[in-house]
Amino acid sequence: MTLHVLEFNDAGIRVSDDSGVLVSSPGYALVAGKRIEFGENARKQSRLNPLNCFNQFWHKLNLDPFARPVAHYRHNADIAFSHLQDLASVTQLEGDVLLAVPGSFSRQQLAILLGLIKQCSFRAVGVVDAGLAAAIDHARSDSVIHADIQLHQVVLSRLVRESGDLVRESVVQVPGSGWVNMSESLMQLLTAAFIQQCRFNPQHNAQSEQMLLDGLPGWLRESDAADALENSAATDSDEARRNLLVNVSHNNTVHQARVPRSSLATRLQPFFQKVSEQLKLLDPEGKSRLLVSDRLQGLPGFADEVGKHFSRISVLSADAVGGACLRYHEELKSSPDAVHFVTRLRPVEAATAQAPQIVVEEPTHFLNGHHARRLVDGLVIRRTKESNGNVMLEIVGRGARRTAEGSTVLGEIAFDSGHFSMRSTSSTDLLINGVPAQPVQRLHLGERIGLANSTATIELIRVQDGD
Repeated sequence: MTLHVLEFNDAGIRVSDDSGVLVSSPGYALVAGKRIEFGENARKQSRLNPLNCFNQFWHKLNLDPFARPVAHYRHNADIAFSHLQDLASVTQLEGDVLLAVPGSFSRQQLAILLGLIKQCSFRAVGVVDAGLAAAIDHARSDSVIHADIQLHQVVLSRLVRESGDLVRESVVQVPGSGWVNMSESLMQLLTAAFIQQCRFNPQHNAQSEQMLLDGLPGWLRESDAADALENSAATDSDEARRNLLVNVSHNNTVHQARVPRSSLATRLQPFFQKVSEQLKLLDPEGKSRLLVSDRLQGLPGFADEVGKHFSRISVLSADAVGGACLRYHEELKSSPDAVHFVTRLRPVEAATAQAPQIVVEEPTHFLNGHHARRLVDGLVIRRTKESNGNVMLEIVGRGARRTAEGSTVLGEIAFDSGHFSMRSTSSTDLLINGVPAQPVQRLHLGERIGLANSTATIELIRVQDGD
């Protein structure tokens, strides 16, 4: 039976196997009468049903009774158990599972977690510190620091070399700097822009407020790609590079606001400064290599802030923890009746050498003609016809969703669980490597997106940052 990995981070609890991340489920629960939902479905209703939506049951995993009744749940551990059951149902999770838990978990929380899992359809055969797993194949220096963001805090883990082993030395929690805190601050920034430019307050209505929250991750990824907008006529302007166009629909009206991209980083800077202060305490001289999780790396301004102190920064992939757990499964496994928590592990040079063969590199950009542009969630693929009659294939941003005259939308780029995929609306016209595209198809490095009866192609490439 396939070995799986459960990575506990309430920003997205990930289930992985040897093919990569299978699902990422944020720590949200919607409990409205008999209707109980978890993960992304619950998060997408958090502003619609704020009194019935919960997102601290993993952060505050305990057995303390609720002050008010919450359906049949007695405490946070009950909700967490239901979330585990939901994950097991969605992924058909059975058999042996390795657990990767954040350093922020207390001994009591770890004991509660193991107790919950004993009642599940799968069994824990090993537990490892998530920061250790993420860093094990990247410890090229005497010390490394792993940084990851959760819903309510940032967790920093310092790991050092000791007698050939990599050992978790210390863990620092930075409260009030999680995604919930940052997203709330960004929503206030966007709301101010809507009020000033449109006389529309999206936070005065639950539906529009939910749309604002749902759109944040995509807008942040689009802002991260602002340096590569040259090849789209719809966005080829200094205005588009300077400003982020944000759309929110309400009462059959689409409201638009332009937000300076620089203001996003400025808004998040107080959070990053708190993280940077703790990083300086962990390593005053900045000699450690800083390993940044995929969740943190896309936040505007983070790299610039921590880069003031650290010269060596590496960004980890979404499956960094899961992949490492599977590569070191023999060292992590223990008896299900006596599971021990691994905070010390010896890097295996063979595993390090094999890692690039196991982890499939994801495309980061697409090449259209001579122009490269970053792949982000929500890009639109469309066919256009030039004045000379030539049929062209182009990928445009959110600001160009409306179909231009003589063009046809063929699909959309989506980003989920660390992978890009293409959702096509016309499987007969859109091709991948010369074969008609599936309705939903994962995109791989080196693939070519093309058109039937046309030579127009777009190639998926990877731009590698220097280490």
